[in-house]
Amino acid sequence: MPPTAEPRCRGTHSAEGQVTWHYSGRIDGLVGTGATGAERALGYGSAAVLTLLIVGDDLLRVEPVAQAGWQVALLALFAFDIAGGAVANMLNSCKRLYHSPPRPEEGAILRALKNPRLFTALHVHPLLIVWAFGGSLAHAAIWYLLLQVAVWGVLATPLYLRRALATAVSMLAIIGAPLVLPLGAGLGWVVPALFVKLVLAHAVREEPYAAPSQLALSSR
Repeated sequence: MPPTAEPRCRGTHSAEGQVTWHYSGRIDGLVGTGATGAERALGYGSAAVLTLLIVGDDLLRVEPVAQAGWQVALLALFAFDIAGGAVANMLNSCKRLYHSPPRPEEGAILRALKNPRLFTALHVHPLLIVWAFGGSLAHAAIWYLLLQVAVWGVLATPLYLRRALATAVSMLAIIGAPLVLPLGAGLGWVVPALFVKLVLAHAVREEPYAAPSQLALSSR
């Protein structure tokens, strides 16, 4: 269950070990409301680098999956959302936002996305990707269902076991996706990145450590 209150701070002796659920500022569902400059740089910077890597690697393939201009643009969008989202969901700012109780001012969409089961159900990406770039529709459907089962299973597990279970499930996907149920040539990154983003990162509630600037704000 998400925390029912927002404790101002608690933790170890150092500022880096202290935790705060307090956040404020302009609503940001991508890297988390109240993200520090470093968190924003890490989130968006990683997304940009990973997108360039995925698209660049595809363009260098003998038979790229993205051949038309619209396919290149769509591949970049999926790479930014999935691979970049895997990093963003690990940020303390995202942990703080998505594992805190919904607030009226956050709007209906963001409040709904705080439900990890709904958030995961909306990720029909494997089906859309094989439709756009080719590949096995049957494998895509299986991975989509396995993704839902994985998130529901992790959330049904006691909190102290969730991180380890989510890691185990994600490792199975990382290893099993290319060996057992591949989506298709050039799409080997999709399933592992989705499991990291949704199972390991988004579904697991962890203590959001605070930057010194956030501790100063939360103590007011």
